[in-house]
Amino acid sequence: MKKPQIKNKNKQKVNPLKPSMREKKRYMVYEIMSNQPVKGADKALITRIKELLGVFSASKAGVTSVKYNSTKQRGVLRVDRKFVDQIRSCFVMIKNLNNQEVLIRTLRVSGMLNKAKEEVK
Repeated sequence: MKKPQIKNKNKQKVNPLKPSMREKKRYMVYEIMSNQPVKGADKALITRIKELLGVFSASKAGVTSVKYNSTKQRGVLRVDRKFVDQIRSCFVMIKNLNNQEVLIRTLRVSGMLNKAKEEVK
């Protein structure tokens, strides 16, 4: 026996955001250079970036790890387009990850995820 469906006539349709109102994001491809492979480097990198940016800027930047290749020590970060330069300056300031000396460099910044993933492979 089917239950009768109740339709709500007062239900309003949610309009999607216009392209001009959306957050524009960039994908940053980075490489960690160190003497030995760093375990859990992508998570440690994000926490270190959030510490350097501070509470308010970190939430606006929206830094998230998309992909990380532990053998090549390369990864992709998704960042708001306004904070790309600040993330690059964070890379310069980060000297240690998980008690190992590291050097982080940016390989590429792209607006498309597929183009960024090509660099990580």
